[in-house]
Amino acid sequence: MGNHSMEFETIEVCTRDEFKGAQEPLSFVWRGRTRRIEQVVGRWYEGQVDSTRMPVLYFRVKTVAGEIYLIRYHEFFNVWSIAL
Repeated sequence: MGNHSMEFETIEVCTRDEFKGAQEPLSFVWRGRTRRIEQVVGRWYEGQVDSTRMPVLYFRVKTVAGEIYLIRYHEFFNVWSIAL
């Protein structure tokens, strides 16, 4: 998969905090605009097989406006980012 060639930009994400860690993103702020997430279309982990890499959690999300975005959470750095 070509995930490593993708560029990502850091974003602020609101999540459902009842879940451990970064689960279930509810909304995110990107380039000054808040986008509310209507649905998490897909999610997957990368890196948990290789013990030298920290897992990165990816979410494909659909916003209330109908836009589809790919966002990810990097557990080690506690950072969310969005695919450009």
